Amino acid sequence: MLTAVYVVTLVAWLAAVLARPETGFQPLGAFVIALLSLVSLSIGLAIRRQFERARSLALQLEVSEREVAEQLKHERDLIADELHDIVAHEITIVALHAAVLDRTEDLQTRSQSQTAIREAAVQALTDIRRVLGMVRGEENLTPDRLPSPDGLPETIAVVTKELEQAGIEVTVDVPDDVRLPSASMVALIRVIRESGTNVLKHATGARHVRIALRVERGWARLEFSDDSPPARTAGLPTSGYGIMRLQERFRLFGGSFRAARGPQGWVVSASLPLES
Repeated sequence: MLTAVYVVTLVAWLAAVLARPETGFQPLGAFVIALLSLVSLSIGLAIRRQFERARSLALQLEVSEREVAEQLKHERDLIADELHDIVAHEITIVALHAAVLDRTEDLQTRSQSQTAIREAAVQALTDIRRVLGMVRGEENLTPDRLPSPDGLPETIAVVTKELEQAGIEVTVDVPDDVRLPSASMVALIRVIRESGTNVLKHATGARHVRIALRVERGWARLEFSDDSPPARTAGLPTSGYGIMRLQERFRLFGGSFRAARGPQGWVVSASLPLES
């Protein structure tokens, strides 16, 4: 706006000078003044362009820094999820079966616990190496990367084995041929793993666990329940991190996640739409 006013004023002044030479201004002087005015105008425009460019670059830098910070937070959350799975799952199994070894002299039970400890320790070492590879950039960080084991039937089989080794009967009510989007599959796998771990850590006294999955009307609904009595735990520390992250994940999916004690024991209910 100021530039337009400047140009209009300059043109009007030059026209007035040329139209009325009796004012005493010489055409050469008017030309010099006009040239100096144009030079000053060019300098002003150049400074203005540089200022606008600097402001644009500053805004781009701010956006880039924000994106980098969000990406770093996202990667830290993924690594934290992996570490939580390792500590909360495999290490929990090691701790529980180590306690069994202290309490029993039955050779078969001791052999089962020793096998469980060995398998959980090997899996923990494998997972830790994978997390270290993620930190060093040797493995891509993607939100839809399936945790090991890498499928719903395999996960249920592993969790069932771990619970049965702890003396808990497991009933599985899951369709034989479940086809789900990758992201939905990851979310359900994490619920099953977290719920199985929590039964071992906090539901001492449980004798039966039921895992049920229903896929209908565009929704996947999972229920993981146990029959544990109240106020009996394995005495292992807890942070609540796993439940918090699952609540965040299902909220992002537009679904729901709930873990609460019912009349017969703990019930974990998770549902999510198959199309976002």
